[in-house]
Amino acid sequence: MANEEQLTLLKQDVGRWNQWRQENPQVTLDFSSCDLSKSKLAGADLSGANLQNSDFSGADLSKADLHSTDFSGADLSGVDLNQANLSNANLSSANLLAAYLSGATLCYADLSEVRLNRADLSSADLSEANLQNAILLGVDLSSANLSSANLSQSELSRSELSRADLKQANLTSANLNNARLLNANLSGTNLSEANLTSARLNRADLSDANLSSANLNQANLLGAKLPRAKLSGANLSNANLSGADLQQATLEGANLSDANLQDAHLEETVLEGADLSRTIMPDGTVRD
Repeated sequence: MANEEQLTLLKQDVGRWNQWRQENPQVTLDFSSCDLSKSKLAGADLSGANLQNSDFSGADLSKADLHSTDFSGADLSGVDLNQANLSNANLSSANLLAAYLSGATLCYADLSEVRLNRADLSSADLSEANLQNAILLGVDLSSANLSSANLSQSELSRSELSRADLKQANLTSANLNNARLLNANLSGTNLSEANLTSARLNRADLSDANLSSANLNQANLLGAKLPRAKLSGANLSNANLSGADLQQATLEGANLSDANLQDAHLEETVLEGADLSRTIMPDGTVRD
């Protein structure tokens, strides 16, 4: 239950609130289940606070210190969290629809089962964050740091991930249908059984990535880097792999029917049992 005295002080003046916090660092903050919608709290120090099930919809929390806070189940729809510090925060099952998190720090945060549809997370730091089963439809994650993050079974359809750093991330069984991953860093990333139908991976770095049994039907991998990538059993039918680097990649049992491999590098590539029917080969010839 929210502490009414703390709530009154917070609403009065952020500067006075931050001074009180400095003078009383040992006091436990409880704003659970309270209504702070549309409140002006830019730069506020709420670190370590209990904010469970609270309503922050439309609030201004830009540049706020929110590290180690508990936002689980909170309504943060339309909230401004630009450059806020949310490292180690618990945001599980929170509502962040259309939230603005550009440049925010969310490393090690728990975002499992969170709703982030249409949110702006451009240039945000989500390294080692937990986004398992998160819904990120149409999210802007351009230039975001998602290295070693857990995005398994997450919903990323139509999301913008151009230039994002997804190195060593877990994207097993994630839905990346029609996602944009231009120039993204996916080296060593686990994308096994992921849905990448019609995804744009032009010039992306997928070296040493695990794409076994992934669906890359009609995906665009023009000039992509896939050396040593694991693509066993992957569906690459109608995919554009022209100019791609597939050296030492494993494509055993993969479906490459109607794919474009013109000018691709296939040195030491394993193609045993792969379906190459009607595939355009590196020299421009078409397989029967």
